[in-house]
Amino acid sequence: MKQFLFFAATLCTLALAQIASDPASFNRALGVDEELANFEYGNAVVYTETLANLLYKILYEGPREDLETAGDVISAAIGNPEIKEPFIAWMEKNGEDLFRHDKPLAVSLSNAYLLTFLPGPKMTFVITPKEADPSAFGEPRHVLGEGPTMIREYSDFECPACRALFNYALAQIKARYVETGRARFEYRHFPLFEIHKQAVPAAEASECAADQDRFWDYHDALFQKGVGNYIALAGSLDLDLALFAECMAERKHKGIVEAHRAEAEALGLHGTPSVFVGPFLLPNPFDVDSYDRYLRMAEAKSAR
Repeated sequence: MKQFLFFAATLCTLALAQIASDPASFNRALGVDEELANFEYGNAVVYTETLANLLYKILYEGPREDLETAGDVISAAIGNPEIKEPFIAWMEKNGEDLFRHDKPLAVSLSNAYLLTFLPGPKMTFVITPKEADPSAFGEPRHVLGEGPTMIREYSDFECPACRALFNYALAQIKARYVETGRARFEYRHFPLFEIHKQAVPAAEASECAADQDRFWDYHDALFQKGVGNYIALAGSLDLDLALFAECMAERKHKGIVEAHRAEAEALGLHGTPSVFVGPFLLPNPFDVDSYDRYLRMAEAKSAR
């Protein structure tokens, strides 16, 4: 899959995304009758598909030269009007080569969506949420709850945004979806060691705490008190310091942390926190309400 990012949308904008929302909101954004699943829009035709009564796929077919109309539909699909101009600029630069392809070509669209161009005489593309094959995820390791659908966070203990997710959203996610038995929550390592020098040691320290069945306590302490001073942090949790220090010195869990990082890269993740609900990558993990919609889609997908 060829990848590029049209535009790095803000979290505020992403909260308005129409994919995984009421399909009527997509129609309203385009000024079209809310009841229509398929409709003409300018010189183009738009077809929509729902999953759990939420907008799941959008198929667009229109003239190759009409980039304005295509840009309008893409903007409405992900709730981000600022993506239109970068899309048009990219198409003006790459469109000629793009239409030479005789097979579908998928590109990244604002991180959490795919824009798949289909071969043919017209500009035909499908917009969908990014969706991982279940086999792409490794064996669960650190899991809370017993619900049927897995919420997976790929995180970095030194990442400020990950700390913000812990401080402002994780308790709500647990209360709404995990403690109610609707979902499980899993932590997976994605240490961004290029910019966070303590990301790998912190991840390995959390695994040493896991050896003593205290992963989640150590996880919380790292986000609350910060990275570094791993032995002291273990002492504050009354862990066996000799075992913990030996584990750290030997880098016993280096392989686990590296495997999680490789998995995140294979999934095409670009930063932390990145959260999957079932197979779907969330556009904005801070939008606690969106978990409900993606859970509904994941539940419907697994029931097929």
